[in-house]
Formats: sequence, C-alpha cells, structure tokens
Amino acid sequence: MPPESEHDPTPAPAPGRRTRAWWPRVRVSARTTPARVWALTLLCVVTVAGLFGSASVTLNQAREGLAVLGDGAGQQALNTTGLYLNLAAMDASVADMLLMGTDRDLGSGREAAQRRYDLNRERADEVLLEVVSLTGGEDPREGAVEEHTGDDAGEGAADNGQRNVHALLSNLGAYHQEAERALQANDAAGAPPGEVDPEALAAYRDATRLMHTELLPKAFNLGLESSAIVRESHEEGRLTVTSGRAWVGAAGAVTVGSLLALQLYLRVRFRRRFNVALLVATAGAAMLTTGVVLALGGSEGHEVAAKEDGLDPAMALSRAGAIATDMQADQSRYLIDDERADTYQQVYLERAQQVLFRNVRTLPNYYEAVGEIPGAYPALPGPRGSDKDDPEGDPGTLGYLGRNAQEALLEGEEDSLGRVLTTFVAVQEADERMRAAAAEGDAAGAIGIRMEVADTEDGLFRQHEDALDTLAETHRNEYEEGIRKGQALLSPWTWGLPLGTLALFALVVAGVRPRLAEYR
Repeated sequence: MPPESEHDPTPAPAPGRRTRAWWPRVRVSARTTPARVWALTLLCVVTVAGLFGSASVTLNQAREGLAVLGDGAGQQALNTTGLYLNLAAMDASVADMLLMGTDRDLGSGREAAQRRYDLNRERADEVLLEVVSLTGGEDPREGAVEEHTGDDAGEGAADNGQRNVHALLSNLGAYHQEAERALQANDAAGAPPGEVDPEALAAYRDATRLMHTELLPKAFNLGLESSAIVRESHEEGRLTVTSGRAWVGAAGAVTVGSLLALQLYLRVRFRRRFNVALLVATAGAAMLTTGVVLALGGSEGHEVAAKEDGLDPAMALSRAGAIATDMQADQSRYLIDDERADTYQQVYLERAQQVLFRNVRTLPNYYEAVGEIPGAYPALPGPRGSDKDDPEGDPGTLGYLGRNAQEALLEGEEDSLGRVLTTFVAVQEADERMRAAAAEGDAAGAIGIRMEVADTEDGLFRQHEDALDTLAETHRNEYEEGIRKGQALLSPWTWGLPLGTLALFALVVAGVRPRLAEYR
C-alpha cells in the first residue's frame, strides 16, 4: 500500500502564496492602536534625534569660527601686524643711534635707544616663533632651513607661510649683523652727530635695504595672509551657521509637530484630556530649539562685532603706528644720508599719505592740508570736487586714520581719535621745522628737533604713540570681549544639548509606556 502522504487530498500551496499571505496580517496589525502608537513614538524619537544632530553640528561650527577668530588666524593676524611695528622700530633705533654719533646724551640717550632696539628685536623673535607654533610648524632654531626651489610650487599655503617665517628669521639675523657693523664702524670713527662715517653709512644702507625689501614686505604679507584666512573663515562660517540655524529651526518645528501628533492621537484614542509627560516634552522641544537658535544668533552677532568693531580696526591702527614709526626712521635717514635725502623725503610723504591721506602732491602742501584737520574735527575735510570722476577732485580724508577710522569708532571714543589726529599733525609741524632747519644749514638745530620729537620719553611722537595705543586698546578689548561673549553663549550647550535630548527621550517613553501597557 502506498504511503498515506501520497494519497493526501489537500492540494499543495501554489508557489508564492506563503509570501503573500503575511501582507493582510501586517495590514491588519498596522491598523491596531499599539502599532500606531509605536509608529508615532518612533517618529518622535527620530525627529528628536534629528534636532540633536542638526543643533550639535551647527553649534560645533559656531565654536570653530570663534576659535579661528580668537585663538587661530585672528590672533596670528594681530601678532604679525605687531611684528611690522617691531621691525620698523628696530630700523628707527639704528638710524637714531647713528645720528647721535659721539654725543650719547642726545634725546633720551644712546643706551635708551639701544634698549629699545634690543626689546623690539626680542619681540620680533617671539612673534615669529609664535606664528610657527600657531601654524603647527617646528621651531626653526632646531635645524637648518632647507633651500627651496621652483619644484615646491605645489606645496600648500601653510608651507609657504612656514618658509616666509624661516626667511624672516634668517634675514632678521642678517639685518642685525649689518646694523651692528654700521654702529661699530661709526663708533670706531668717532663720528660727531649728523656726520656718519662712510663705511658705517654703507653698512646701514645695506641693513635698511634688507629691512625694506625683505623683512617689512614679508611681515606685511604674513599679516595679509592671516587676515585673508580670518575673512574667508568668517564669511564661510556665517553662511554655514545661518543655514544651520534654519535647519535647527526646521528640525525643532518637525519635532514639536510629531510630539503634538502623538499627544492628540493618545487623547482621542484613550479619551484622556492631557498627557503631562508629552506636554512637557513638547514644551521642552520648543524651548530647546529656541534656545539653540538664539544662542547661535547671539554668538554670530558677537563674532561679527569682534571682527568688524574689534580686530579689523585694531589691525588698521597697528599698521598706522608701524608706518608712522618708519616715517620717524625716514627723518633720521634724511639727516644722515645727504645723497639720498630727497628720496627719503619723498618716501616720508608717501608713508604719511598711507597714514592720513590728503589730496596733495608735495610735502609743504601736505603740512598745510593736514593742519586743517584738528580744527575741523569731528568733521573731516571732505570732497571739494563736485564730480566724483574728476581726477583732481578731493576724495576726502582717507588712510588708516581717516574716514575708516572714524566710521569704526566705538561709542564714546570720538575724543580718542581726535587726540590721535592732533598729535599726528603736531608731529608733521615738527617735521616741517626740522626740514626748514636742515635747509638753512642748521644741522644741530635739525638734529635737536628730531631728537625732541621722537627720541625722548615725552616727545611728540611718544604722545602720538600713546594716543594711538589708547584707541587701539579699546578695539582690542572689543575684539576679546566679543570672542568671550560668543563663547559664553555657546558653552552651556556643550552639556545642555545632550542632557535636553536625553530628557526628551525619557519624557516620550514616560508618556507612551502606560498606554502601551494597557494592551499587555
């Protein structure tokens, strides 16, 4: 007899019938109350996680932007701008010491000038080494600098910056050697004030040429590179944080909507008026979203203020001080180098126009034009030509201390800029007297004016430096305060965001669990 299984009248299932049979059961299961509660709960969990992710990413981007501005490229930009001032001050001190000659008591004295030179050289070394540390490079004193060729053209900007720093340190050492050679030759020759020994003058020409063709341009370029990094990072960061803030707001709105949907479903299905845990979760999600959005907006505002009201004006004023210091060296070079006196006088005018521009072409006319400013302030002499395209028209009072400095003033600082302008004009008046004395053959009188202006503790140039430092300090404080306030707004969210997210998860579970328990 054949096996019973062979005569089983039950037909075999058609192929694929088992795979289709589960779908009606799933559809029925999905229509049940527990399944819908689970689905809405999962939606709430996903949206809360999305809120956490978008907020976390955007907050980190905002922190990175503040770090670049406050501790990275922003600080490097300030340091390298100060480097330009230190280098210019070194060259001015050497020129002054050569001008003093054998009279070591002129002005504040030879020893004081030597101390200023040594101090500025030490500061320049420190800034260069700090730039190396900020860019992640090795201390250049630990090994020799390799010679680079055109094959290195493909290296990144960081490598270029490192090579610039190495070149600056190397050239700074070469400058110091030439400056020392000039001073020693002048001392050995016993040169009187204003009559520099020819060998010393030749050595100083080499030194100041190295300063103005290698050191100062590279220092200026370092500052420009850092400023470019700050500007690019700031602009990109603002765009990123602005779009991130929108994403946080959208994620928060979706989260609140999903929590409300769950709350309404539970209310209708279970006929209970309120679910306290879900109400608290909904309010918490709204508060969390609002808090993060406000913190991001506030930190962005402080970052903008730190850059535009603090860092940018502080750097501009620092450059003004550096150029004005180099102008003082031009005065001494004018007195010690008769062959190039006309060149140094023209260079003095060009630098003065960078600091405070007036639409004139000669130094006597410049004295007259800037002399109008203290009496007119707080108004600054403006365009005289009605046609702005007229090349002879006056574009106004420009330069580092001109219209831009006035527009960047913080509230209550109008008098500070007024003192800066007044002292700068006083220095120009003294410069006019000095050149007039030199033109009349009164070398001793010209040297005396020069020393009284720039090489005494209470001289006119020291007064100008103090006024400039006071104004720059207000902007540096604004820069540091903006960074501090921006970081203070973001720092609570380092722990507040994850704790708030965990609390939302816990509230959702607390609100749903009792309802699901009713179906067990």
